[in-house]
Amino acid sequence: MTSEKVIRAVYTSNDVATYTMDEIDRRIAEKEQALTTGIGTMDRYMEPVMPGELTFVLAYTSHGKTAFMQHWARQCTKQLQAQTDLKRLVVYVSWETIVEELGLYDIAGLTGIGSALAWHGRVTPEERERLAQAAFKRAAMPLWVIGYSFKRRRELRLTMPILSDALKAMEETWGARPAIIFVDYLQTVTPENPGEDRRMQIMRIVDGLQMIARDCGCPVVAGSQAGRQVLAREFMLPEVGDGQESSRQEQDADKVIALWYPCKTLPEGADVPGMGMPLKVTPELMIAGIRKQRHAASGQVFPMRFDAARNTFTSWEG
Repeated sequence: MTSEKVIRAVYTSNDVATYTMDEIDRRIAEKEQALTTGIGTMDRYMEPVMPGELTFVLAYTSHGKTAFMQHWARQCTKQLQAQTDLKRLVVYVSWETIVEELGLYDIAGLTGIGSALAWHGRVTPEERERLAQAAFKRAAMPLWVIGYSFKRRRELRLTMPILSDALKAMEETWGARPAIIFVDYLQTVTPENPGEDRRMQIMRIVDGLQMIARDCGCPVVAGSQAGRQVLAREFMLPEVGDGQESSRQEQDADKVIALWYPCKTLPEGADVPGMGMPLKVTPELMIAGIRKQRHAASGQVFPMRFDAARNTFTSWEG
């Protein structure tokens, strides 16, 4: 006998037409609430991320993908606070950066105090008080974290199924649902089957992220490590196919943002090649590119201003 689940996988012509118009109307109603990066240049070139979309932030190691996603997450919390939406929140998932360090970047960004100074305890009593006041503000931000902490060591082994269950528990326990999910980053996700071929592991993780985006009805933004081949090029901004260990990222992504931090690969003061504009390598210069964008133009490459101490990005102009 045909099961109810099988029947619900079939969509009639009327279902297709009706559901499509329902989604168009929902997007029209919510277009003013679309979440952006808060970086003027990037937001001019990139359409806002939409529910169910999967976006990859692609960069070689230590070239800013975590910093960029943390900045974007903070910008999204500001937009949600401005919308006074108390049920939707930003979720940041990390296998590598612990909860306390993520909070450090948020608090440092609110105070202007360098994160390295606070992390090593080299702050004055006045600065410590400013950090405490910023922590109070951080407690009110709709920005939750799933990952590991000094306070709760050895409590779990975070895998994709546990992540999926944690997201469901957020809604069932606290009545909160994600407006956007950041995953930091793809190659650090704990595989379900440690003995499986690495490429298969990455494929399963990408498939799992797609399923989470659909189940939660929100965008998922995931960091991805670029392969070493980018360092052999004169212009080292990763291409869409440079994701390490799997082409599934290239195929399944709705958007791919690439980053290159020239001061990691070129001497300070050197000319940056391939930009079509005079640019010198400085610790503030970050090169970004929209490598893929479904239903919109891609291929734009542009500089951004990066403050590494505070994990903040702004437009290069001015």
